[in-house]
Amino acid sequence: MHISIIIPTLNEEHCIGKVLKYTLCLKGDFEVVVVDGGSTDATLKLVSTFKSVKLLNATKGRANQMNLGAVHAQGNILLFLHADTFLPTTFHKDILNLMQDPKVTGGSFRLKMDDSHLIFKFYNWCSQFSLEFFTYGDHAMFFSTKAFQHIGGFKTMPFMEDVEIQKRIRQQGKFKKLHTSVLTSNRRFQKNGVIRQLILDTLLVLFFKIGISANSLKRFYPDHSNSIMDAK
Repeated sequence: MHISIIIPTLNEEHCIGKVLKYTLCLKGDFEVVVVDGGSTDATLKLVSTFKSVKLLNATKGRANQMNLGAVHAQGNILLFLHADTFLPTTFHKDILNLMQDPKVTGGSFRLKMDDSHLIFKFYNWCSQFSLEFFTYGDHAMFFSTKAFQHIGGFKTMPFMEDVEIQKRIRQQGKFKKLHTSVLTSNRRFQKNGVIRQLILDTLLVLFFKIGISANSLKRFYPDHSNSIMDAK
């Protein structure tokens, strides 16, 4: 199976080069598609130096960017990766072994943060559970292309698209959590502090799950808010 790794970007000059260099050295049959949402820094220049990477431009918004990447992807499996996140070296084999089961329509990796804070250790532990409340975009979610297309991809919304899509994709089949982990940075917590940001993120997910719209909650979630669900 051919895997399409889709990376949405917006002003990611500090990390996208390292992630692409690392990812392209991994083993497996895959392509990398970067979809930029209007970067004003050196992101586009850096990505363009990787000739094997397909670079697309889209309207700002993670859902828009990832959906466009999926349209241009050639893979049987779509893997959505954050620009500051590193896949495990066995990612291709891990995904293929899981997706051999025709009942499985998608899944994600577990998470490791590059920080030893006790809260992060607890968050990492929670990421082993294949539940919507413990699975977010920074876990590198992946879906069969067929299932993704069947449900119409991500819904166009200001955020929470990674939470919302899980309900629909899980209705198509099994959603599994792999035993291996991706490694991501702690930058999303640096601005507001670990405890404060984690509480805010948890409340936002709870409010969304009980029916409050993402549009209403967006005022508490500005762009580059450094939260656990932030793909920027």
